[in-house]
Amino acid sequence: MALTNAERQRRYRQKLKARASGEAAGDLVRAMVDRAVAVLWRVRAAAAPEDALIVPAGLPADPPTTQPSLDAFRATLARHPASLLALCRTTLQRSQALGLEERALLCSLLEIEAALRLSRPRQP
Repeated sequence: MALTNAERQRRYRQKLKARASGEAAGDLVRAMVDRAVAVLWRVRAAAAPEDALIVPAGLPADPPTTQPSLDAFRATLARHPASLLALCRTTLQRSQALGLEERALLCSLLEIEAALRLSRPRQP
């Protein structure tokens, strides 16, 4: 069923209001994490064998001959949640393949983590 213009505008205003009030913070962070996982997977898939040192705890140290799918990579990170942040830090320090937006995204996740720990963000 197609939405009327008024209904689309109402939903859009609700989203803006939720973002401004902080109600949508969880959704925004989840979206950031989804984008970050895709960036990390791309960087890891494009890494040369000598760059395979970017391996967080919980991921196999000897990568298989074929790159795991994005879903498999995400599932591994889900089993070891601290690995996501460690991989963000390591990727920021070692990877030259990051664009400005990707670097900003990973830095933002680390800043959120620092805020939740009530500490200052670490410098990557």
